Amino acid sequence: MIRLNITKGNTRITKSFFSKDDFRKWLRQNVVVHLHYFIDQMTNDIWDLKVCEPYTLYGYTFSIQSKRRSGNILMNGN
Repeated sequence: MIRLNITKGNTRITKSFFSKDDFRKWLRQNVVVHLHYFIDQMTNDIWDLKVCEPYTLYGYTFSIQSKRRSGNILMNGN
């Protein structure tokens, strides 16, 4: 699981994705990319970022807030 900060203009959201496929689907639905085969490369580039390393494209800036194995579930700080 990763938590991504996604910034467009002055708006920042934080999204969690359990798998690279979930993230790819979100990109296809929410980010305008002119070449669909580029989505796979963009997905891999962002997924492999180091924590806090920015990736900017098409007016969006992506940065990893945290990376955790999908087996670790965050629950109310416990």
